[in-house]
Amino acid sequence: MIGIIVVAHDHLAEGLVETAQAIMGQQQYVDTIAVEAQAKNLQEVFNYKAKQMLKEVDEIVWLVDIFGGTPFRHSSQCVVNNENQHLVTGMNLPMLLQALTNRNLPAKILTKQLEDESKEAIRRM
Repeated sequence: MIGIIVVAHDHLAEGLVETAQAIMGQQQYVDTIAVEAQAKNLQEVFNYKAKQMLKEVDEIVWLVDIFGGTPFRHSSQCVVNNENQHLVTGMNLPMLLQALTNRNLPAKILTKQLEDESKEAIRRM
């Protein structure tokens, strides 16, 4: 099973995970990181969370709120040289639900699926 780390500014990550678990029930191997203004030692926090998660699972998918933001920069440092970690930005509740539903897939396939389906999920009326 893939571990999922949800990362966002302020408390968005916790809120999304709580909502997803209200819909799907309690989930194993899901963690969050809330990036708050003026936070210190963030890269250490990210590295620690990844290290702890990889003790329990073979692969991690990072779901991150905004491409290029602080959460993205720190999580991408974990992913850049580690083939067992993958990252998708633009995270939202449908993406998180999709990830939780299909986390039996290899992370490379799951992240591609998340990217493709998220692009298709945006609709205008």
